[in-house]
Parts: sequence; C-alpha cells; structure tokens
Amino acid sequence: MKSSKFNYFIPHKGKYIFFNGMSRRFFFVSEKNYATFLDVVSHPDTNSYAQRYAPFLERMKREGFVLDKDTDETELLRKKFEAQRNEDLYMLMILPTYRCNLSCWYCIQEHQNVNLTDEMVVRIKRHIKKYLTESGVKRFRLSWFGGEPLIAYKHLVDITSYAQSFCKKHHITYFSDVTTNSLLLTPDRIVELGHIGVRMFQITIDGCREKHNQVKRNKDNTAFDKALSNILEIVKNIPNVRCVLRINYSAETLEPEKIVNDINELIPAEYRQRIEISPHRIWQLDEASISNNEIDKLDSMVQNESYSLGALDRGLCYVDYKHFNCIFPNGNVDKCENESLEILKGVLTETGDIVWNGVHPFESYQTLSDKSECAQCKHVAFCMGPCPKRRNEMAQNSGKITCMYPDKDRIIQDVIVRYCENMSKCQL
Repeated sequence: MKSSKFNYFIPHKGKYIFFNGMSRRFFFVSEKNYATFLDVVSHPDTNSYAQRYAPFLERMKREGFVLDKDTDETELLRKKFEAQRNEDLYMLMILPTYRCNLSCWYCIQEHQNVNLTDEMVVRIKRHIKKYLTESGVKRFRLSWFGGEPLIAYKHLVDITSYAQSFCKKHHITYFSDVTTNSLLLTPDRIVELGHIGVRMFQITIDGCREKHNQVKRNKDNTAFDKALSNILEIVKNIPNVRCVLRINYSAETLEPEKIVNDINELIPAEYRQRIEISPHRIWQLDEASISNNEIDKLDSMVQNESYSLGALDRGLCYVDYKHFNCIFPNGNVDKCENESLEILKGVLTETGDIVWNGVHPFESYQTLSDKSECAQCKHVAFCMGPCPKRRNEMAQNSGKITCMYPDKDRIIQDVIVRYCENMSKCQL
C-alpha cells in the first residue's frame, strides 16, 4: 500500500486533523498519538505496521488515506471530475432582468434596463421542453438570478409553472430556486412560489442590522428586518424548503455577536433549524484581511443558536457541468452568469435550440488540462481549481492556468479546518 498524495496533517487546538482531500474523510488525533498515526498512514507498507495496525489500515484504505500501490490517484480524480460534470441533471439559470431595486457596492452587474420579452419567454419554454426531451436527463433544476429576479415576477411564475407541469407529466425530478434580496416578496407571493415548486431561497444580509441597512438602502431603512421577516414566512409556509441566509462579510462588518443577536430578534427558536446560515467573504476582498478567529466565532454562534451552518465543502462550479446553461435578459445564452451581454456566445432560437459560436472556451480550459498547474497540486482534490471564468482569462492572457490564491497552503488549510470542525459539530 501507499499513502495518498491528498492527505493533510494539520495541527489545531492541541490536536491534529488527519484529512483526505479526495474522500473528504477526517479524524482528530491527540498530540500523544500523532507521531505514530502519522508514520502508519505515511508508510502503510511497513511490514510491522501491516500486522500490528491491520484493522486501522483497512479503515484508512476505505476512507482514502492509503491506497493500493498501483492506484493512479490523478486518474481517479479525473474520473471524479468527469462523473460530476456529466450528471444526469440539467441546470438552467435564468436572469429575467438586469435591473435591481438596490445598489450594493460589491455587485458585479451594471443593472442595465434589459428584460426578458414575452417572445423570449415562449422560446425558453420551448427550450425546456426540447432539452429535457432530447438529452435524456432525469432531473431538472431551474434557478432564478439577476439583477433582482422578482422584478420580473410575472415571467418568473409563468416559466416556473410551465417547468413544474412539464416535469410532473414526464416523470422528471424537478427543483427550483431563487436568489433574491427578498424585498419584493409578500406573504401571498411566498405561498404562490411554494405552490409552483420553488424549494430553495437564497437571501443575503451584509452584517448586523445597522451595517446591512447601510449597504442595502431602502426608503424606510428596514431592509434587514424585511429580509428576516420574509425568511420566517418562507419556512412557515413552504414545506421542505431550503432557506439559505447568506452573510456577506468584510473585516468591517464581521461582528458575530451583533449579527447573531439581530437575527435572533426576528427568528423564533423553533424555526432556526430550518434556516441555513452561510457566511461568505465579499469576493473582491483579500482573505488575509479577515480574522479567522471572528469567522470561527460566527460559525460557533450560528450552531449554538440551533441554525444550520452552510457546508464549506468545495465542488465544481456549475459552469463546468455539461448540462448547464444560463439565459440572459436579452435572450442570449452563455455558461457563466458573470459574462457581459456584449460577448455572450450562444443564441436561443425560435425553436428553443441553443446555437453556439464555436466551441465554448470553458470546454477547452479544464482544471486538469495540460495547460493547468492544478493537475500537479496536492490541493486540487479539495480546492477544485479556479472558477471557469478565471481559468479562461488566465489561459487567454498567459497560455496557462495558475493558482488563484496568493498563499494557497495557508488558505486551503484554514478552509479544511473550518470544514472539519463544522462537520464534526453537525455529526454530534
């Protein structure tokens, strides 16, 4: 046997975390036993270990820490990537408008006055029917993004209702989700969205009440309270809903006590387990500027108050999936919702087909391609490499794909520690 090249042995709070990036399995080892366990896992072919630690090594083999000598881990990782990329799930994201009722400073969009037309709604319905009929997929996920998608509420309901009915008739598993600032939700709309199959809402806050209302300004300065009140209505009125409260944070807004206290004021204890809180650094900011201690404190407080904590696991971006497309407000198509309207590479035709302008670059510049240094990196099994848009830009600018992190060892290990701590708490 041999040791996996994706193993990590990370000191943490007087113990060590043994973690495998491929399998995502982990366990904690005391300082007293660390040297022995490390040597056994690192040299599993030692004759004395094979006999003395046979049950332990069998467990390590099941969990991916050790492997047969002839196992090609890079090939296993390629197969894992391809299996994910080729899932029998069609994910269709629709941006029905670029307009928004707010102006958050970190938003990547310019909020042009571009909206889906009635004709494009007809084409989208034809596309859903055609793709689901001809591709052979067994599952369909319809996602709404923007701008603020609820500005186009009529079109959202029309297309979502059609998709739900079509999938039910053809025995296709159906799921719909909406990313929204929630200010245009009402109790009636929440009930209606539940009836047409919306089973996930992602709603963002930007710190505590005071900080959030400074970023998301509405006329009566109640954006925070409205967002939390709508979350409460969602979990009260839609069975089996997944309601994600995303917390976008910076060094200035990362105030765990204030954030959790303000959330608790509006969410009674009996509903907290049904709300998933998912903290995320604002993407434009340097990770080194954010205190790990404050992030850990927020994670612990969220779990101590009985909320679910969003998973920290890394996975392939949905853009990498074979069966993923994004339809923009002008009716054109691309693979990434962050592309500019001027350079979209696909056209949605009257028949519901997507016609692409050549081979999409995301297909050429994969994480494990010859042009990528990720293929030789020990972190790739967990990190999964740069997002497709960044890979594309890197390859076009320099001819190769490089790491997106300035201090990758520290950053990846910090994420692994948070992942293991949070997963271990969830298993209690």
